[in-house]
Amino acid sequence: MKKLILICGCLIAIGAAAQDTTKVKSKSYLGVLTVTDKYKDEKNWTQNDQAIVREHFHRLVKYKTEGVVVLAGRTELDLSNPEMMGLVIFYAKDDNEALQFMMDDPAVKNKIMQTKVHPYGIAVIKCDN
Repeated sequence: MKKLILICGCLIAIGAAAQDTTKVKSKSYLGVLTVTDKYKDEKNWTQNDQAIVREHFHRLVKYKTEGVVVLAGRTELDLSNPEMMGLVIFYAKDDNEALQFMMDDPAVKNKIMQTKVHPYGIAVIKCDN
């Protein structure tokens, strides 16, 4: 009986130590957004396009609140400047989820912006005081 209890105890301990595969650790990614050629000229922007970009912004704020987005912003350059870009640092479980996160952005879906996604290691982060 003591051996049975010992074996059961060992099995329980091994089971408890096993990794829970449903909780995959998130990795950080850098999403780079650039305006598509049509939208580099402000004359081409409609009210609907501006509404889509507001939706894009509100989505980023929502995911910041949920802890997915670390930060998001853009370079303060003219739309026509080839160096103009937006950056989003965010968490995803893998490369596919990261790409899907950026492809689901309303501005990307509506071809106002295009995106690239890169694995990204956060080395320093500002702490709010």
